[in-house]
Amino acid sequence: MKCRVSLSIVLGLMLTATDWGTASNWQSNVTLAVEVSTNTCNPVGRLLSVQGAVQLKRQGWSDYHSTNVGAVLCLGDVVRPAKGARVIVQCADPNQNPWTVPDGVPSGVATGCPEPNEALFRTTGPLTPTRDPLARGIPYIISPNNTLLLNDKPTLRWQVVPGATSYIVRVSGPGVNWETEVSTTEVVYPGKPPLQPVEQGYLLTVEADNGESPARGTFGLLDEQQAQGVRTATDRIASQNLSEEAKALALADLYIGHELIAEALEVLEASVAKGSKTAAIYHTLGDLYGQMELLSQAEKHYLKAYELATTADNIEGQANAAARLGEVYAALGNSDEASRWQKEAQERYQAM
Repeated sequence: MKCRVSLSIVLGLMLTATDWGTASNWQSNVTLAVEVSTNTCNPVGRLLSVQGAVQLKRQGWSDYHSTNVGAVLCLGDVVRPAKGARVIVQCADPNQNPWTVPDGVPSGVATGCPEPNEALFRTTGPLTPTRDPLARGIPYIISPNNTLLLNDKPTLRWQVVPGATSYIVRVSGPGVNWETEVSTTEVVYPGKPPLQPVEQGYLLTVEADNGESPARGTFGLLDEQQAQGVRTATDRIASQNLSEEAKALALADLYIGHELIAEALEVLEASVAKGSKTAAIYHTLGDLYGQMELLSQAEKHYLKAYELATTADNIEGQANAAARLGEVYAALGNSDEASRWQKEAQERYQAM
């Protein structure tokens, strides 16, 4: 039996009832965008390497359009590399080898990347209206937060609270009741008592010395059988003849598919720190932060994704980033910006 933490259930128990208001209105007004956005497709791969020209035709599109590295590929999509072009796709199934798309002819994505046997975790759900945790003086947890882990000595990270001088950090769960006090915004769990892949998972709390309530996050360890499969797939990606940014995207997709959100954040943030110019890296980070309700970080990364997609003349990348920015601003209650980005997304999607 697979031993996994039911993160969706844990998250549901932690959320309080919220008035969706503007967010619901925004979502009802972008039916067109949602229908053709890759956020609603059944993803089976990602375009990781392109040498030459390549076009993509999604279901619902009237024609082919130029596409870019990082595009998520769905069942029903058709890829058409130019004659002599070399296009490599990383399939979502971690047991599947990369697919080199035949050049000069259209190829259905399903022929190279069949649907994975096991459903993969995704982070592209609707954004929840929320208040800024910093405005409440809470050291909102960045990682690990609603995630599984490969590493049993994780780095615990949270947002700085203005004016706070120290934080009490606690990890509790089966066989574990650990506590420490630090003046920084991160600390490495020492590994003692050892964390185990138990079904109940663990609770992380961080309390600032400002008298406010502590922030809470839940996490667990991936069971050893699945962890070994992920490590094998990680080694396979590392050995491929791909750019570092392409490897970062492939690793992030692998980790996200197994609910390893902390690992995905780490690999994508490392790519950004090296000066990544790939819109999909920033967009994926926006998705991760958005689902963690860290909307200021999500906004920053979606804006960068939009900027890079515009520079690359990537219409779909612009449309997807604009759609998510509309959701971010709606969740923040900024109806003017939500409407502006909604219109931007609709125009880009209609162009396709």
